[in-house]
Amino acid sequence: MSDLPGNPVVWDIWGEEGSSASTIRKGSRKFARKPDYMTIAQLGKDAELEIVYLETGRPNSSQDKRRRDHKKLIRLSKDSIDTTRILSKIKRMFNQFSKRQNLTIFAINIAGDVIELYAMRKESGIYKYCLIEEATIPLHMTSPSAVYPLIHALMTLRTA
Repeated sequence: MSDLPGNPVVWDIWGEEGSSASTIRKGSRKFARKPDYMTIAQLGKDAELEIVYLETGRPNSSQDKRRRDHKKLIRLSKDSIDTTRILSKIKRMFNQFSKRQNLTIFAINIAGDVIELYAMRKESGIYKYCLIEEATIPLHMTSPSAVYPLIHALMTLRTA
């Protein structure tokens, strides 16, 4: 957050509205993708950037659901990065190469009993989407050692 230009104000949206970045790409709010959760940073007057997306699934989610959510998160992240080149209000804030290079959009996929944390950046015109952390979510009482990977993943997200 400290790398974002200006003094950003941040808020969360839980599945209530479609992504504005997706709306811009598709040309209509009617067809915009709707993430289960997203975090938006207001960088200035009328300049908003979606910086975190989350998709969730039931504990018994299928591999197909996990794959669809993964593709959806990739598309949403790419759309968000692309808005920094399209919207003039945001474009001015990211006009320096170093600011564009440091912009990272985070995506979280919770499918079944697994949480995956991804990050997307655009470097030299190439989108890089990387798995940062993956952990099993213990759904039943288990040993403390089984909980440590989940705690590590959550701490990684907190410090990202």
